[in-house]
Amino acid sequence: MKLGTLLRITDINSVGDAFARLRTYGFEACQIVYKPERYDTDDALKIKEAAEQNGIDISAQFCGYYDSATVWDNYEGFRTSGLNVEPYAKQRLDYVLSAAEFAHAAGISDIVIHAGFLPNDPFSEKYALMLSAVKMICDHCKSMGMNLLLETGGESAVAFLRLVKDTESDNLFINMDPANMLMYGYANPIDFLYTAGKYVRNVHGKDGLPPIDPINLGKETKIGEGRVDFYRMFSELKNLGYDRYIIIEREISGDQQIRDILDAKKYFEELLVNIGY
Repeated sequence: MKLGTLLRITDINSVGDAFARLRTYGFEACQIVYKPERYDTDDALKIKEAAEQNGIDISAQFCGYYDSATVWDNYEGFRTSGLNVEPYAKQRLDYVLSAAEFAHAAGISDIVIHAGFLPNDPFSEKYALMLSAVKMICDHCKSMGMNLLLETGGESAVAFLRLVKDTESDNLFINMDPANMLMYGYANPIDFLYTAGKYVRNVHGKDGLPPIDPINLGKETKIGEGRVDFYRMFSELKNLGYDRYIIIEREISGDQQIRDILDAKKYFEELLVNIGY
């Protein structure tokens, strides 16, 4: 198991310093978040070189979308979030397809997206739109030997399982964010693993709380202060044979973010020993 954290790249010209800091903190892996207006192959090579020089394994690239229309809640999010929101569907699809090509040039095998709210109703128009978009991305990734990972959040486990079956793609996997499952209120990490755990290919080390109203998401917290049962979760993952990455995420900024990430690193190092990884 490799421990890492999210690396948000905002200045491509200082990417070497960013990777060097990860090594200083004792990390050996990361998941990059890079969302420029347009992807450029020369920038991909800069990222690849910086990662190699600092001995950092890039587990995946979180692509997301370039527009800023998404509202992260359980209300407006239904008409602003993801690939199946019609006003943004085409431009977001095109952006992800170009991101996959960029990641390939950077030597990264996996891309991650928030696909959006995944309907439980397989006969809904939004499900059909989601299915066609995910299938197109999977096919494009497949042509380059890559995988598409959907980050958990606005879906139930059975809805995700149905999407995997319906795409008939062997390169569609899960970027498991256990905090998101609780914060959106759609799933419990332990139960999710029972239903769809064999598709987990990357894991976010993030904690959080369930929502307490029908509009706002639950609160993201420091590791150990939320309701994610990491001991049971990683015990289940171990039983499933998962031995890839824990990518620590803390959704604050500044010095406190760094302190919380380093505390989480220590937490997971001790947890993995206790579980027998």
